[in-house]
Amino acid sequence: MSIILFILTYLLLIVSVIGYGFFFSTKCTNHNKNVDIGYMGIYGIFILTLISYLTNLFLPHNFNHNLVILIVGIYFFFKYFTENKKLKNFTDKKYLIFFLALSLFAIFFYKNHDDFPYYHLSFIHNITLNKVEFGLGNFELAYNHVSSLFFFHSLFKLPFTGDYFYFIGPASILVFVNTILIKNIFQINKNRYFNFNNFLSLFIFLFINSFFYRLAEHGTDRSAMILIFLMIFILFQILESKILDKSKLENFIILLTLIISIKAFYAIYAALFLIIYFKFYSLKKMSNFLNNYKIIYFSIIFCFLILFYNIVYTGCLIYPVAVTCFESFYWAVDMSRIESAMNWYELWSKAGATPTYRVENPIDYIAGFNWVQNWVNNYFFNKVSDTTLGLLFVISITLIFFKPKKFIFKYSKEFNIIFISLLIYFFEWFYHHPALRYGGFHLLALLIFIPTSIYLSSNNFMYDKNIKKIKVLLTIGIIVFVFRNIDRIIKEVEIYKYEPIKSPQYHIQPDFYKLQRAKNEIFLKTNNCLKKFEKNRNCKIIKGYTIFY
Repeated sequence: MSIILFILTYLLLIVSVIGYGFFFSTKCTNHNKNVDIGYMGIYGIFILTLISYLTNLFLPHNFNHNLVILIVGIYFFFKYFTENKKLKNFTDKKYLIFFLALSLFAIFFYKNHDDFPYYHLSFIHNITLNKVEFGLGNFELAYNHVSSLFFFHSLFKLPFTGDYFYFIGPASILVFVNTILIKNIFQINKNRYFNFNNFLSLFIFLFINSFFYRLAEHGTDRSAMILIFLMIFILFQILESKILDKSKLENFIILLTLIISIKAFYAIYAALFLIIYFKFYSLKKMSNFLNNYKIIYFSIIFCFLILFYNIVYTGCLIYPVAVTCFESFYWAVDMSRIESAMNWYELWSKAGATPTYRVENPIDYIAGFNWVQNWVNNYFFNKVSDTTLGLLFVISITLIFFKPKKFIFKYSKEFNIIFISLLIYFFEWFYHHPALRYGGFHLLALLIFIPTSIYLSSNNFMYDKNIKKIKVLLTIGIIVFVFRNIDRIIKEVEIYKYEPIKSPQYHIQPDFYKLQRAKNEIFLKTNNCLKKFEKNRNCKIIKGYTIFY
C-alpha cells in the first residue's frame, strides 16, 4: 500500500466514525443545540462499538458486513454536514483538521504493541471469521481479555485495509480528545480569566501528547486512560454548576461506558456517576431521570453486552475476578486457572515477575505489603520516578511562565469529593495492581494537576495578557509530540528496516494465520465441531452457536 493510499484510507475511516456520531447525537441526545465535533467522534466510537457487539451475535464481521458499515457512515457524515447549518458552522473544525494532520506522525510505525501479536490480532481476526463463540477462553489465556476496542476494530477489516488499520481506535481517541481539550483551553469565562477548566485542559493536553505520543504503546490501557482524563474533566464541569447541563451528563455517560468496556476493571469508576446523580436527583426521581435521557438506555444495553461477552468467552462477569465467575456454565474457564491468572497479574504488577525473573513464594510475596520494598527498587525506580519527574517538570515550566504571586486556593467545595475519590482509586491501584499501565498514569497525573490548576486559576490570570504564554506551552507540547514520533520512526527505520514511504503499514508476521490455525484449531471450524482439541476440551453446536468447554 502506498503512503498516499494509506493516509486517504485513514481519513476515510475517521470520516465514517464521525458520520455515525452525527447520526447518533442528532437522533438520541441533547447535542442539537451545541455541536462539538470532538464529541461527535466519541459518539461515533460508542455507537459503532454497540453495532459491533449486536451484529456479532448473528454474523461474522466479514468484508460485506464491514463495507456496509463504512459506506453508511460516510453517507451520514456528508448528509448531516451539508444539511445542518449548525454542523456546517461548528467552530472547532479547524482543530479537528489540525489534529488529524498531527496524528499522521503517530500512525506510521513498524513495531506494534507487544500484546498485538499475542492476542489483539487473534481476537479481532476471529470476530471477522465467526459469529460469537462460547468458551474460547479454554483455548488460550489471551481470549479471556474481552475489550470493546477489539470489536470496534473488527469493523475496519476491508478489502483495501486488511489487518493493518487496527490503530484506528487509539488514533481516533487521541484526535477527538485533543480537539475537545484545545477548544476548552481557549473557551474563556465571562470575566476573561483563565479558570480551573482552562488550566486542567492544558495540563491534560500536555501530558497525553508528551507521554502517550507512541500510538503502538496504547494497546487497550492508554486509550482508556485518555478517556478517563476527559471524563474527570467533565465531572468537574458538572459539579461546579448549579444546573445540570444535559449534554455534559450525556458526554460523561458515554465516556464512562466506553471506559468500562475497554477495560473491565474500570467498572469501579461507575461510582462517580452516583456523585452526579445524587447531586441533582433522588431515588424517587429515577423515572424522571430516565425520561430525560434516552442515552441511558443505550448505555444499559451496552453494559449488558459487555457482561454478556465476558460470560461468553470466560464464564465470568469481570475476568479474572473469581467472585464474578460461574462454575455452573459448562463452557466456563476452570476456576483454578482464573485464580492463577489473577495472582499472576498481581505478581507482575507488583514487580514480582518479569520475562527473565520470578520471586520465590509468589503468594506470600503479593500478600499485604510484602512486595513494597522490591517494587520500589525494581519498578518505582525508574518508571514511576521518571513519570513523576516528568509531571513535575511540566508543572514547573507552567509556573515559571505564569509566575503566580499569591499562594491561594479558591475552588468549589464540590471538588473535594472528586479529589477524595481519586485518592481512594489511587490507593486501590497501589494496593492491588501498582503498574502505571494498569490504571496508574492518569491517577498520578490528576493528583498533581488538579491542585496546581486550582492554584493557578485562583491567581486570576487575564486572558489578553497571558494568551501568548498558553500558546507557547501548547506549541512546546505539539513539538514534543512531533519530534518524539519522528525520532521513533528514524529508529524503526534503522532497527527494523522500516520503509514508511513504500510500505507504511505496521508489521504482521507472515505466518500468523497459519500459526493461529495450528495453535487453536478454531479457525478451521465448519458446521460440525472439530474432532481434535486440547486435553479436556469439548465442543457442542446448539442452534448454530459453537460452544467450547
